[in-house]
Amino acid sequence: MHYNAKRPRLWRQDFTQLSDLGPVEDAQVADWPIGYDDLAPYWDEVEYRVGVQGDVTQMPASTLAQSPRSRQFVMPPNPKGYAASLLAEGARRCGYTAYPYPAAVNSRDFDGRPRCNSCGLCSGFGCPINARGDALVSWLNPAARTGRVRVIDRAWVYTVDTTPNGRRARRVRYRDAHGRDRSVSGDIVVLAGSPINTTRLLLLSASDAHPTGLGNRSDQVGRNMMFHNFTLAAAVYAHDVQPLRAQSTTLQIDDFVGPFTGPEVQALGVPYVKAGIVQTGSGAPLLMEAATYAGLVGYGIDHKQLMRAGIMHSRVAGSQLIHEDLPQAGNRVDLDPGVRDFHGVPAARITYSPHRHEKAAATLLGPKIAAYHAASPGATGSAIIPYPLIEPTMTYTAHLAGTARMGTDPATSVCDASGRLHGVDNVYVADASTWPTFPGFNPTITIMANALRIARGISGAPTPLPMAH
Repeated sequence: MHYNAKRPRLWRQDFTQLSDLGPVEDAQVADWPIGYDDLAPYWDEVEYRVGVQGDVTQMPASTLAQSPRSRQFVMPPNPKGYAASLLAEGARRCGYTAYPYPAAVNSRDFDGRPRCNSCGLCSGFGCPINARGDALVSWLNPAARTGRVRVIDRAWVYTVDTTPNGRRARRVRYRDAHGRDRSVSGDIVVLAGSPINTTRLLLLSASDAHPTGLGNRSDQVGRNMMFHNFTLAAAVYAHDVQPLRAQSTTLQIDDFVGPFTGPEVQALGVPYVKAGIVQTGSGAPLLMEAATYAGLVGYGIDHKQLMRAGIMHSRVAGSQLIHEDLPQAGNRVDLDPGVRDFHGVPAARITYSPHRHEKAAATLLGPKIAAYHAASPGATGSAIIPYPLIEPTMTYTAHLAGTARMGTDPATSVCDASGRLHGVDNVYVADASTWPTFPGFNPTITIMANALRIARGISGAPTPLPMAH
């Protein structure tokens, strides 16, 4: 409900990274057990259901070669913002191409929901008019209205019970909103708690048959925790560029996806650099600006004067490079031996540090991004914040993956290609926990497409379902 609805697909090369580029020291890079073509029909269907805007004709040929499409987007793009247009011109002057960002935001009335009013607050806020498509408005609410789906809200699940031999799950235990212990049984159990809480639940479900946690005979549950690091860039202008008067981040640049393999990369101590897309044209909401100034000067007249000047929300336009995060065995989620939550249950503990690949990407690409910000018309200066270089642990991000990777070898993976746990016949994982690698793209549409693929495999429904265009 708080995501900014960006919906780029992964690229074809992302599914065969180990085969194409080889191993990386201290990383557990692996090929996916599925490929681009396996997900393509599900991406199509998800885009149709949630309503994704974009324009194939404006996408670079290099992008379409890696991310081919069988159809035009459901609706055309929203108008791009003034700030984004300035940065796009700076990118063009430096030899880069900006194009409309695929996004699940209505540019026209769609599915009974209104068009976007360009309030500029997609990222981090709920949409007050439901112009943004997501799993709630496009799947869960319609399913609940059929009367055939029961949603148990505020249920805190803490164990998946299995049969004595551990081969099948037989029930799920949870505590309801009043703290009472409950359980529900079923033929199939699907976990989709996101990588941290899916891992926590698997580890909390240890039993005699699964002494180290459900599906953890290979000691891979919780390993390869991946986050998206970011390099932020900003341009400062002498005039109001209205960075919030548009849908949040209207343009995308793909020139920094990679891989880069030249001598300048070898000098950084890695065999290659893969980064990701650049979200171009964002601004700082007033709440963020107010909090930033409060940290600098506190509250009072100085704070009011800074807010009246409004430099952050009116004269700064920014971009974000999303970094690919390589999987590492030591980056993991486990159960904290000392910290417990308010239920008295062990909390999830996260151990993480960026790989030198992420640092190399920031070193190589950060100055290039700063350069196109400085080249934008009217810019008086630019700056970057290369988080992988200045932050030893995870940075601010809601993008996470890994911890229950899918693969063909039970010794090195947790799930098979269908999402089913190795060694447990009826437990599936359908979130980004299953991802073997974490390319530098917003992950939501691929999470949803893969979940839909897993659901169709369980149900045996047509693949994909017929749909109009």
